[in-house]
This record gives sequence, C-alpha cells and structure tokens, in this order.
Amino acid sequence: MLARVSEIETFRRWRSDEDATPADLVARLTDFQPTEPMLAGTAFHKALELAEPGEYESLEANGYTFLLPTDCAIALPAIRELRCFGQYGPLRVTGQVDCLYGKRVEDHKTTGYFGADGYWEGCQWRFYLDLFDADVFRWNVFEILADRKRERTYTVKPPHILEQCRYPGLHDDCMALALAFYEFAERHMPHRITQQREAA
Repeated sequence: MLARVSEIETFRRWRSDEDATPADLVARLTDFQPTEPMLAGTAFHKALELAEPGEYESLEANGYTFLLPTDCAIALPAIRELRCFGQYGPLRVTGQVDCLYGKRVEDHKTTGYFGADGYWEGCQWRFYLDLFDADVFRWNVFEILADRKRERTYTVKPPHILEQCRYPGLHDDCMALALAFYEFAERHMPHRITQQREAA
C-alpha cells in the first residue's frame, strides 16, 4: 500500500482528537475538499517552484498573484520539488520536498497568522529526514494576507524560519506510525489496499 506523508500526518492528528471517529478520518482521506487558504498556499508553492533566479516584486501561479516584500530574498535552489519513496513494513511512504540543500530539507508553509506551536509534534519533518537521509529540516513559514480589494491577490511577509534536527530513534518513530496507519487502513479502508494491489 502506498501513502503520502501528508496522509500519515492527518492520521496522527486524528489519533490526538478523542472525539474523532474512524469515519471522520476516512472521510478526510477520501473526500478531501481544499479551502481557499489551501488553494492559495498551493498556488504560492507553484509560484516558487516555477520562478527563475532573479529579483521579483510579485509572483503568479494558478490564477493567484503574490506581492512580495522588498526586503525579502527568496532562495531558489537547483534541487526543488524532489519526490522520494521509502518502505515501512507493508506500507510504502512517499513525500516531496520543496527544496534540498545537501543534508538539509526545506519546506515552504503558508499561513494567515504565524505561531510556532504545532510544527514540532508533527510527523512530516521526521519522515522527510528519514526518507531523504537528511540531518536538518527547515520550515520557511510565509504569512500571506488576502488583499480585500483584489481577488486572488495576497501580500507576502518575510518568512519565519524554524528548524529541527535528526535524533536517535527517528526511523523507529516513523516505522511505528507508518505501521499504525497501515493497521487502520486494513480495518477501515480495505478497498484501498485491494485497489492498489490490483493496479500493481
């Protein structure tokens, strides 16, 4: 069975919610509808992915315009949007990094309001360090604010930088969470496992 790191993170958050039911998680994984902030965040990622080295006042992608700060330099490394796969027991996990600098993974995040809480306990950075054999995970968190006068236009603030490092036992933590996700899928989403086996 193949799963994205984002799906395992959704599962991890679901386990921490005592009121959530298995049906709630299945619905999130199978009938997901992105919100407007999510669509804007996806467009910002695409704009960074497509941008060539140089100075910009704004970037555009997917019908969205992003007005950049004058005092902010956005790094555009050669290695961008790189996908990797790893095997965790019966579960094959895949993730795609925004940037890769040697042994450092970088991930761009967008938010309407920055708060450092919530990043550390997530599993994304752990899986990405494990999958890409990296030592440092860096978040570039951009606050993007909707322009009230212009539709699909956002003002971008300079990014907040957060980092986490590899630690002993990181792979074991990833393995345990991946196996728990697979057990959930076996019990509550067996059709997905069957479909993937038939497709293979």
